[in-house]
Amino acid sequence: MNIELRRKLFHIFSILLWLLPLFLLPKPLLLLLCLLVILLNLSLVFKLCKDRLKPIYSLIYYFEREKNLEKPSIQALWLNLGVFLSFLFFPKECSAVGVVITAVGDGFAGIVGYHFGKTKIGNKSLEGALAFFVSTSLVLFPFLGSKAFLVALAGTLAELFSKRVDDNFLLPLVGSLVACL
Repeated sequence: MNIELRRKLFHIFSILLWLLPLFLLPKPLLLLLCLLVILLNLSLVFKLCKDRLKPIYSLIYYFEREKNLEKPSIQALWLNLGVFLSFLFFPKECSAVGVVITAVGDGFAGIVGYHFGKTKIGNKSLEGALAFFVSTSLVLFPFLGSKAFLVALAGTLAELFSKRVDDNFLLPLVGSLVACL
């Protein structure tokens, strides 16, 4: 299995794990858990306690792109900051939508874009953007009805045109915001 497929499958399933504490923990504990995960991410990015965290680094290096090895886990840090702010500012039902579009939409956009993306839009592909829209719409439609298409469109556009802000940070916030409208 190539690194991009391995990364995106891990991306999908690991982000969806945020749904468990979102619905099982009271908000103060949920926010505390987020802060602890962010602190762990910071220690990984800045390579603090590297000797003590060898098993975690081994896992990260298995899934990390070569260009991110200088700051391992940087994209996970951006993701967890976006998830934390989503949990902080939005009701859990809206935050769950933000988590789902980040996991499913970004995951499938990456897989399809990497393997089948021919039509480039910046550093993304039209095929990946379509995969984002379709996968997100299909997953959210049973829960949101026709509003799923609006959330999917907003997420697709945020994914496609996020240049200065990491899409892993932006997507949980965009999805949560649009779900609450």
